[in-house]
Amino acid sequence: FVFGHLFDMKEQKDLTAQRLSDINRIDFAQLPLQDAIKTVRGDGSRKLAVFSDPDCPYCKGLEGELAKLDNVTLYTFLYPLEGLHPDARKKSERIWCASNRARAWSEFMTAGKLPDAPKCVTPIERINQLAGSLGINGTPTLILQDGSLIPGAASAAEIERRLAGKAAPIKAAVTPRLKGD
Repeated sequence: FVFGHLFDMKEQKDLTAQRLSDINRIDFAQLPLQDAIKTVRGDGSRKLAVFSDPDCPYCKGLEGELAKLDNVTLYTFLYPLEGLHPDARKKSERIWCASNRARAWSEFMTAGKLPDAPKCVTPIERINQLAGSLGINGTPTLILQDGSLIPGAASAAEIERRLAGKAAPIKAAVTPRLKGD
């Protein structure tokens, strides 16, 4: 048996992390996009799904980074983590029930402005179940069109690299060899 991570020392890559990333890919085409808030920027040619909580400070930071992306269609799944943010579900419901969900989401995340919206049926329970089935237990979590995940907030530059398929290889944490070794 082998325990721990396997490293390619020549290339300085964590092979285990790469394999886990491959195994954990999500079929983007199977996501219930009708349950997400859709925002199109530019030509919308690239697709990205985000599981986000309206009261999550990291999610709010991520919104600023996502605003820097162009030619992307964002699908925001409202995923309130009620254990951490007791008011998040009510806020999510008001955002979902707004006449313009994308604008309501953007205004709340950037300015804290909640819409006055009538009650309606929301997909929040389905999204909670979906997140559980996908192994998503924190926000923000991004899913790229190739099925790879970015757990946590990321910079616009990192998201762009990942969307372009140019993610930096996962490096091993090793000390460089010295001459004569």
